[in-house]
Amino acid sequence: MESAKVEVTAVTFNDGMLSQKLRELGVDIDVADETALTPPQMIGIIRSHCRRHNTTVLHTHGFKENVLGIIAKVLARVPRSIRTVHGNPETPASPSQPLKWLIHQADLFLGRNMQQAVVAVSSQLEAVLTPRFPGQVQKIFNFVDVDQIRQQPPEQRRNHRSRPSIGLVGRLVPVKRGDIFLRTIALLHQKGISCSGIVVGTGPLESDLRQLASELKITDRLEFHGFVQPVLGVLKDLDVLVMPSDHEGLPMVLLEALALKIPIVAHRVGGISEVLADGRCGWLVEDHSPEGYAKVIADALQQPEQMMEKSSTGLRHVQKLFGARANIKLYEELYGASYTGSEVGELGPHS
Repeated sequence: MESAKVEVTAVTFNDGMLSQKLRELGVDIDVADETALTPPQMIGIIRSHCRRHNTTVLHTHGFKENVLGIIAKVLARVPRSIRTVHGNPETPASPSQPLKWLIHQADLFLGRNMQQAVVAVSSQLEAVLTPRFPGQVQKIFNFVDVDQIRQQPPEQRRNHRSRPSIGLVGRLVPVKRGDIFLRTIALLHQKGISCSGIVVGTGPLESDLRQLASELKITDRLEFHGFVQPVLGVLKDLDVLVMPSDHEGLPMVLLEALALKIPIVAHRVGGISEVLADGRCGWLVEDHSPEGYAKVIADALQQPEQMMEKSSTGLRHVQKLFGARANIKLYEELYGASYTGSEVGELGPHS
């Protein structure tokens, strides 16, 4: 994939959806399969990739990618390296876990001394990262192609639902708080608000959440869709998107929902408040409990005009701050892409 300024190649750590998408875009990739290779072997693949492509900037996304990528960068003599931090760690390292803490310190040391820039995807992350990486942090928002999203062909609502569909989209892991979502759906029914709960995604907690749904007696009002790709078709079918995560960086699904003018109810945490313009583009929940979410959702459903107003404001907001053109330009500038023909190697998140 080339532009007038940047040629991009990539190394992924498994041969999954990300690799497939990159190939479809014409990106030259190598796979350093973490399930089959040792760390030194993976480093060797990254080093060979960088040498073959004469990489001038190595961009890493994720802890493992940072460590292995920086080592490979040195061995391949790549001039520059940057990292993007997409969110706060789910379980912060502490001296009570010596090995994890030492690895975390090593990652910080490598980032401070062997990378030239750290990208924060939200203002909240920028504030957290600046003391850790003095003089290295640059804020570049996650972004979406709003025009492309909105040009997707319209779809008929599945099953022609007569009741509002309330959705949770994401991996079913503890931080996403699927338990709060299910208990919220149960409370809404107790309040006499008929709705359908839609769970999109899979993960280690799926069986536990299905069991909880049975205990709450909401299985007839709940749909588990599993992993869906692309997710836009499901988002279009929602009347409200709920994000009750304990913490977030800057979630892509929120940007996509704003582009589709889907009403959003989300926890006021991480970069979410920034995405929702401090509540002007959606509802921010302070009471991080099923009762808190149920109250906000019930109030929102009773105010259709306000839902339309917030959704319209959200579309303008995502176009202005989180659109592709302006943020791509910032990355080009960060890569030093004024040097025609410079190449950027990407170590991306796992598929």
